[in-house]
Amino acid sequence: MNDILKVSDFILIYCLISLWIGDFFAMRNIGKSSMVLSELLKKDARELRIALQNAPKLTKKTKVLVTKKIKVINRWYFLANKTGTMILILAVQQWLVIFAKQNWGLITIEIAMLLICGLILAADFRVNIVRSQLERALKPYEDRLWFEYRLRS
Repeated sequence: MNDILKVSDFILIYCLISLWIGDFFAMRNIGKSSMVLSELLKKDARELRIALQNAPKLTKKTKVLVTKKIKVINRWYFLANKTGTMILILAVQQWLVIFAKQNWGLITIEIAMLLICGLILAADFRVNIVRSQLERALKPYEDRLWFEYRLRS
C-alpha cells in the first residue's frame, strides 16, 4: 500500500510539472495577437464585459462564442487566482516530506495536497487558453471594443 501511494505521489508530481509547463506556454501566448484585447481580458474579463454592454456589430457566431468563453473564464477564475495558496500548499507539502515521519497517512495527505495544486494549475491553464481563443476571435473588433471600454469606464 505504501509503495502504491509513493508511486502515485511521484506520478502526480510529474503531472503537475507538465501542467505548469503547459500553463507557462499558454500564458506566453496571451497578448501575441492583440495587446489591446489582452488588457480587456485581464483577470476575470470585467473590462471586456464593460466593452460588450453596447456590443459592437459582432456576428451572431462571435457573440455566442464570446458569451460562452466569458462564462468559462468566470467559472474558473476564482480557482485560477489561487496561485499564492498553491505555493503555500507546496511549501507545506515539502516541509512534511523533509521533517515528518513517512507513513501511508502522510503520503495520502501529500497526494491530496498535490491534487489541490493540480486543480489550481488546471484552472489557470484553462483560463489562459480561453483568453488566447478570445483574443483571436475578437481581433477584428479590437479598436471598437477598446473605444467602448474607454467610453464606459
